[in-house]
Amino acid sequence: MSFFRQSPFTIKKTRKQIRREHGGLPEADELTTEEKQRYIKEEFLFSWKGYTKYSWGSDENSPITNIPRNTRNGWGATIVDGLDSLYIMGFEKEFNEAKEFVSKINWASSKEPLFETVIRYLGGFLSAYDLSQDAVFLNKAIELTNLLLPAFDTPTGIPYQFMNFTSGMPIKSPIACLAEIGSVQIEFTRLSELTGDWKYHQIGQRVYDSYVNMNNMNGIYPHLINVNNGSPVGEHYTWGGMADSFYEYLIKQLVVSNGKDEKKFKMVREIIRGLENKLVVDSSVDPDSSFLVEINGNSPTYRMDELACFAPATLILAARTFPDDFEHIEHIAKRLLNGCFSAWDSTATGLAPEVFTWNTKNYFYEQTPPVTPVIKSYILRPETLESLYYFYVYTHDTIYQNMAWDIFNSLYTYCRANSGYTGLYNVEDTENSQDDREERDFKVLVSYF
Repeated sequence: MSFFRQSPFTIKKTRKQIRREHGGLPEADELTTEEKQRYIKEEFLFSWKGYTKYSWGSDENSPITNIPRNTRNGWGATIVDGLDSLYIMGFEKEFNEAKEFVSKINWASSKEPLFETVIRYLGGFLSAYDLSQDAVFLNKAIELTNLLLPAFDTPTGIPYQFMNFTSGMPIKSPIACLAEIGSVQIEFTRLSELTGDWKYHQIGQRVYDSYVNMNNMNGIYPHLINVNNGSPVGEHYTWGGMADSFYEYLIKQLVVSNGKDEKKFKMVREIIRGLENKLVVDSSVDPDSSFLVEINGNSPTYRMDELACFAPATLILAARTFPDDFEHIEHIAKRLLNGCFSAWDSTATGLAPEVFTWNTKNYFYEQTPPVTPVIKSYILRPETLESLYYFYVYTHDTIYQNMAWDIFNSLYTYCRANSGYTGLYNVEDTENSQDDREERDFKVLVSYF
């Protein structure tokens, strides 16, 4: 599959030539799988060494200026995010150094976001424990979760979004977003399984009591919720930012329960039906691609976040795990993956914009790509890579490996800097667009390669 601005061949050829001129890597068909793996491990280690040299203990490294940044609690987010990748790639020395750091994390802080703390830190500790069976990680997971529990002491069980670890009290706000309150349950359930203490699971699941009776648009939930009464706030519906991982976690919880949770099964049927009927639209340029609209009130908005590109992965997971109920959704998942990849394949750098729109006309534009950037920045988002990974695991089709390598090659060409990988201000600028931010997502991104 190839998308283009000028002809069915020239833009793809031109981008490969430009990558070579900028010091890019060989193309997918010029390398063996083992050679690609070696490149990926080398680049992960390059980034890790830059972080350890210039920014060890901070949340992230600025890979152009080599300056540390604390953007996620100041507890070494890059270290915790990288634990599983270090272990899987066999970097034993670096993994042990990271473990030593984790054992000494001090949780004192005045304002901690529940969502980021759970998915980054608790998730990182549990993953590292499941891989290594080292009690350091489980103990830290227990410590951290116990500090978070007061946030769930609300009339509905829907948590407040910030905790003050210094006072031990939540920072009360009446509004929460869907993604943040629906993205703790897998970690809390896993912690209960490991400790035998089921309070964590019960606290996480209580959130869903509010969803069951909540007004929704035929399976699509509003992205903002009132913490005190569980009522929706506004009429914005999306599978993108501020809602995305609610849908992801709901389907994955059904998988974790082996399909035995009837409440989740009912909700998953509803959200998939809502996705099909309300959000999926087909491309008018590429007959094999679809996208997800957002809805404001009753009006669709033809724009999609790269964040929403987790959807193909989650949908094929549902289709393959529960084929009697969801086998039909795999076709839509594949079309959505094609649409997501076109967001990468349509830009000058081969990297996806943060937000994009698409051609809705009923005719073919030879001079216009199927996707147009709305927000042109790229901040090392991993969601499309996650979906490519899932599709390769389930289908063993090497086309998904080649698509992933095309993305990795563009990352190497345009995002590699002095001591790591940086995002871009503008995915259409191949010359001078680096933003000097290595988001923690880079470690997640590389793990999918």
